[in-house]
Amino acid sequence: FPQRVPLTAHTSCHGKTHHSVIRRSLVRLMVAYRPISNPALGRVPKAAPRPGRATPAVATFKPATAKAGLLSGPRRSIYKPVSGVVSGIRPVKVKPLEETPEEEFEEIPEDTEEIPEDTEVTEDLEQIDEDLIDPIDPIDQIDPIDQEEGAEGERFDEDPPSADELPEDADGDIEALLEADEDEGSKIHQVPSNAEAELSAKRRKISSGVSFSLEPEKLQLLGRWNLANDRAARYVMQEASMEESGAIGKTGWRPVPSTPRPDGRDGKTPAEQLNEKILAVREESYGPQGGKAVDVVAAFIQKWQLAEDEAALRAACAKDLRFVMKEFNGSRSVSELLEEAAEAIPREVCDTAEEAAGEEPGVLTCGRLNRLELIDPNADALVVGDANLTFSILLARHREALGHVGRIVATTFETIEILRERYPEIDATVKELESKDAEVFHNVDGTRLAVDSRFQDMVKKFGAVYYNFPHAGVVQGFFDGHPFVRWRHENLMHLFFRALRGFVKPDGLVKVSSNCCARGVRFSDIIAGAQNSEFVHVETLPFQEWSLRGYRRSYGDRRDANRRPEENENYRSQSANSDMVYTFRYLPSGGTPPKALIRRPPTKNDLLLSAEGKLRGISQGQRQRRAEEIYELFLTYVQGIHVG
Repeated sequence: FPQRVPLTAHTSCHGKTHHSVIRRSLVRLMVAYRPISNPALGRVPKAAPRPGRATPAVATFKPATAKAGLLSGPRRSIYKPVSGVVSGIRPVKVKPLEETPEEEFEEIPEDTEEIPEDTEVTEDLEQIDEDLIDPIDPIDQIDPIDQEEGAEGERFDEDPPSADELPEDADGDIEALLEADEDEGSKIHQVPSNAEAELSAKRRKISSGVSFSLEPEKLQLLGRWNLANDRAARYVMQEASMEESGAIGKTGWRPVPSTPRPDGRDGKTPAEQLNEKILAVREESYGPQGGKAVDVVAAFIQKWQLAEDEAALRAACAKDLRFVMKEFNGSRSVSELLEEAAEAIPREVCDTAEEAAGEEPGVLTCGRLNRLELIDPNADALVVGDANLTFSILLARHREALGHVGRIVATTFETIEILRERYPEIDATVKELESKDAEVFHNVDGTRLAVDSRFQDMVKKFGAVYYNFPHAGVVQGFFDGHPFVRWRHENLMHLFFRALRGFVKPDGLVKVSSNCCARGVRFSDIIAGAQNSEFVHVETLPFQEWSLRGYRRSYGDRRDANRRPEENENYRSQSANSDMVYTFRYLPSGGTPPKALIRRPPTKNDLLLSAEGKLRGISQGQRQRRAEEIYELFLTYVQGIHVG
């Protein structure tokens, strides 16, 4: 660009020499003419081949001599072509979106025309000075991963910044835009090709009032992948931590174009691929086993980073291993604790099941306690989200056979009326539970126990809690793993464990069963949600080895009226072996726990201005109606309204 539009070394601006200001201003002018990625158009015109070496005529850039002259005139959208001609660049007109509320979307000229399919834009960004843009590293490609629909979280800022930060009088003036950027500490030299996205974000007001500003490092990554104007990709990048985005930036990864799959389904969009890459980076911290089976020693080593002591811990007997896991806090070494435990004389009479078989192999004995469900016989047990109550029945029979005196509180998410439509046997199940001194509550949200009056007298009462195959519900048109809906599953786990803090006894157990390959509630959501609320991960055991596995599974939605998961041959032969039981122990420190990690939902404009899920391939009117429905549903989740 500097070679095609040569500048004199000294250009007067407000009586001073501002060579760099003029150069950046011309970059702004060039960027302002770039085509807009608009879902209503279906495509973005490709750039024309570079013109010949003949030096074109240069338009003289004459900045105004008075500030009042710069800011005069009516306010204009930054997408509207400014007056004047810059060599090699011509304006592109864009057809406006139909049925778009004016106050919710970017300003688009009303007198524009649709771009023909063969329209070409003559622009060239390849020769921008190296001091204005960072070099782009070589990038490899990956194949998209197949995605399955599930059968079975958002970080709200305390004080979100304003979404409309440009001065009202900053019209189309380039210098005023630069001054506004400098006031915000923006750095156009990092990603000049994406500057128009940042400028539009400053003018844009969204219905949720959340700012679309991104850290420069994240914006630079999106620019590398040509996704700076992709609303879905921006939403995904907003929710990623700086460590996660930085780790991706150090690799050669990049999303590939969304191509149809062999079965005819649409391929994954760049936003979906980016979301899965971020999750893969996040889950690397859980070790090579990931969400698969992890025994008590492996979980303990993972928590305290004691790889050098693994051999000694695995060789310890049950008595010594339990002593080390209970007493270790980092102040004394594992070897010292093992020596102290070896000097203790085993008790001949054991008061609890955990004290039994003290001289037996430690890993096997401690693991059998979790598999045989030998919980505190005097403490109450809570079952959350038991759709057809068959697990609660199995647990009640199990505790009755062991002579436990603690009661069971069984809950369902749906109302009894809906349960009767799906499960004809539900009334008989409730009657049997009540005959075993269990309490049954319907219409219970496991993330809002503290505001449910039925739980007011149950503070610190539960010694065991169970939540089997949690799921936040299906949103029609989206797979469970899509970033536009997956935040609900992540939030479900973080809010669930945070709600339990007031109701679980110290040293109480919480067990959450799920498939280790689930795309909705992922294993990392379960473990991270537990650890953030001081529930320590003690073991992950295969579901098929659990003594309480034999209940009748259900989908938990309208499908249960016609069929159940165990009737699906594909489920029995594949998914069952991937089902796990994630076990946690509540060990409160006495201090204030970290703030719960809550993911925010996409905004209405995120839904409307992106072609994700079933929102692509439909008319603008249909898209707007569907986006309104999904957005209203999301608001109910955020507001804590019970949605069955």
